Amino acid sequence: MAGEIIKQRYYFLTPLSFLLGILVLVATLLLAVASYLRSIDKTVAGYGHMISSIEAALLHELVLANRRQLAVLEASLDKAAIARGEPADNPLWAIAHQIKRDSHYIHFYSVRSDRISSYPRLDLPAAYRADQRPWYKVLSMPGDELVWFGPYAEFGTQQRILTLIKRVRDSDGSLLGLLMVDMSFNSIQQALRRAMGENQATIYLSQRGSGRLVVGHNLALLPSGLSTRPEPDGIGLDVIRQGRQLRLELADIDWDLNIYLPPALFHDNLYEALLLVVLPLSLMLATWFCSIHFLVRIFRQEQALVAGSLDGIVRDPLKVRRPARRKPWFVHGSLGEIDMVRASLLEGQDALLHDPLTGIMNRRAFDQHRLRLEQEQVPHWLVLLDLDCFKQINDNWGHGVGDSVLCRVANTLAAELGEGRVYRIGGDEFAALLPWEQGELAQRLTTLLARVRALQWREFEESITLSAGGAHYPQEQGTLFECADEQLYRSKRQGRDCWHLSPTQSAPKGEVVTVSV
Repeated sequence: MAGEIIKQRYYFLTPLSFLLGILVLVATLLLAVASYLRSIDKTVAGYGHMISSIEAALLHELVLANRRQLAVLEASLDKAAIARGEPADNPLWAIAHQIKRDSHYIHFYSVRSDRISSYPRLDLPAAYRADQRPWYKVLSMPGDELVWFGPYAEFGTQQRILTLIKRVRDSDGSLLGLLMVDMSFNSIQQALRRAMGENQATIYLSQRGSGRLVVGHNLALLPSGLSTRPEPDGIGLDVIRQGRQLRLELADIDWDLNIYLPPALFHDNLYEALLLVVLPLSLMLATWFCSIHFLVRIFRQEQALVAGSLDGIVRDPLKVRRPARRKPWFVHGSLGEIDMVRASLLEGQDALLHDPLTGIMNRRAFDQHRLRLEQEQVPHWLVLLDLDCFKQINDNWGHGVGDSVLCRVANTLAAELGEGRVYRIGGDEFAALLPWEQGELAQRLTTLLARVRALQWREFEESITLSAGGAHYPQEQGTLFECADEQLYRSKRQGRDCWHLSPTQSAPKGEVVTVSV
């Protein structure tokens, strides 16, 4: 009876597994669509941050630099001479002209003499009439605030320019004229090109309301008939066909800053999403067709994996044997228990080599590493470091504060010299095994002592300092520790907060000493 039940169960589980496979397929497709939409959101958000940054840069270039230049020019004006009908230009205009690097003109139009002063000098024909120029209408505008005027065609060259205009008045409030600073559209286009870089998107400025294009970069990517209405807040799959447009109104200027993201920018994300769907589905179908055939082999392999894991604990605890692609089916719990045994073994081994207070390596690790370096005859420096006046900290503030000092100093040593090169070998004594040349070591020690000295403490205001001494292997072979200890105490006798190194064969006679104050 039991055997009959088992056989009927398999007839039930087979169609159920296919149904679950279909559900997995649908869920995978839904997840792929959700992932793709999140990818689109991230792309649009990234360009949204870019457009905000570009706005700040453009305002700095269009407004701040021009306003600064205009303020310098206004301060240089001799208003009394202008009132008498004399020209407004002066030698300071040449200096103010250097505030902006692009090629541009500075003008002053005097309403009393109907004459224009320009820098660089501009020879105007006799038939030139100021009242026919577009900027002349600023005279009739109310108020005295700065006016951005343009774009309009520059006289003579017909190039499109933008002008910042300041109405200048005398002490009685009478209008003397218009102080004007031109800005070429080439500089704006270069700023947009630098901001966009190599990104395959369009950035451009347009007139607010009308949507008329002013200047831009990568305009070939811009489709014809692009809508000037604001985009909806939601982002859907329509970006695959239509792309996405971002618009930001610029302050102080009647312009909009736009970024158009073409559909090709979103196609790459779509290909990646499809790849993430097709590959798992192919593997899943292959698993369905091959699972029965390989079921016995999987079981035998996992038996061998358990045996190999048990044997690996003895031979090499650090090496973990696992299947290359998937989680085990039958022995996952057994492997978890083996991992717990391995972790306990490694934790015990790690605890033997690390200081429980500071977390850096201890005297046992120091002795092992030093012995290995000497056996392999690797040149290195042994540096001994000692906290100055550490007993006073314990006596005055308690051992809790002293432990905190040891931990922070140990972290600083590990950060500056390398976590795998520093050791705590005593109460307030540290050591380091360093492979560097003497010059680099000297620089590192100087920086280390300065960093320790700069540490601030909540419990006291005094600075914590280090004294250090070092010796080089193989120059001091056989007495390496004693020579380093001698240099350490030389630093102590000299007044602490300094370091000494024993001389190497290539160094001049006498110790190399750096005192940190």
